[in-house]
Amino acid sequence: MIKILNIMTDATLGGAGRVLLQTLKCLDRERFDLVVAAPAGSALVPLVQELGYRVIETEKGHDRSWEWGAVKEYKRIIRAEKPDIVHTHSSFSGKLAAWLLGVPVRIYTRHCVFDMPRRLTTFPGKQIAGFINNTLATGVIAVAHAARDNLVDTGVDPRKITVIINGVEPMKQLTEQEKQAFRRSLGFGEEDFICLLSARMEDYKGHAYLLETAKLLKDQPVKFILMGDGSCRAELEQKAAELGLESAVHFTGFVLDVVPYCNICDLNLNCSYGTEASSIALAEGMSLGKPMVVTDFGGNPYMVTDGRNGLLVPKKDAKAMAEAILKIVRDPALYDRLSAGALAEYENKFNARAMTAQLERLYEQQMTRYR
Repeated sequence: MIKILNIMTDATLGGAGRVLLQTLKCLDRERFDLVVAAPAGSALVPLVQELGYRVIETEKGHDRSWEWGAVKEYKRIIRAEKPDIVHTHSSFSGKLAAWLLGVPVRIYTRHCVFDMPRRLTTFPGKQIAGFINNTLATGVIAVAHAARDNLVDTGVDPRKITVIINGVEPMKQLTEQEKQAFRRSLGFGEEDFICLLSARMEDYKGHAYLLETAKLLKDQPVKFILMGDGSCRAELEQKAAELGLESAVHFTGFVLDVVPYCNICDLNLNCSYGTEASSIALAEGMSLGKPMVVTDFGGNPYMVTDGRNGLLVPKKDAKAMAEAILKIVRDPALYDRLSAGALAEYENKFNARAMTAQLERLYEQQMTRYR
């Protein structure tokens, strides 16, 4: 049996944590013994435990990739656990600890995509960054082809990189009665066309542009749910009030059970312009046959083929987003075609079992090569 230590830094439940949970649901426990190190008090901890996996709660490394104290703590954990593989997520401290202790297989996942600074893509920054990452890791997972491009641009050996697109288990389908009851509980009418944006409320996720889109559609039967929390939430709520969007935009805050929200929405949105790989929220929506309107940034163009399962719009363009939403609202035949395409794409590309099977193969290949 292969023993794996996953090191997480998320103090809240973010995209990396949600991907981990999907993996844990499908992992072959007869072949893999997996334990998770995660920040004490993280929303991820009880969810991992509910799935029957052991969690080591850490004092250091809360939402921080680098922290010297975290290196010491991770070294203590690694010595005690003696894993065959250390798999890190956004934790440079974890990568360094595993290398210092000579763990045979050291994998890290690149969960984000963003415009790389020139200092990391040109001499000597590219060579330095590449040397460090190629030394610390025996293998690298990119969750989007755009993430792979980011890694190569900063000097990572392309032979070390495996692209594994995020996948999810199919989301529970609510009955029509359940959906209608939940819509009414949020104050939505039967004729309202509901758009959902599920993302951390940070600048680069584009919520501010979506509020401008909502303003442009204020006279249309279109409502918006902004699901999630983050450093920009108070600012966004204030802006929505200033734009007179109280009845058009519903802020949920952090949501543990996303199922009812995903079920009642008609359209899934993604407005990112600064970092985006392969969105779990979009994959979850596709499992329910929800079409999408997304920006043409990062991994979005891989997940959404324009005209097949959704529509692509330029980033930071509120007007284009509004026009695309309205196009779908006004054309039921287009909606049905995009809905069928979304479900087909989910089944072909974005399911959790396919994702986990690829990860299991990588673990075994790495063990064969480096142990």
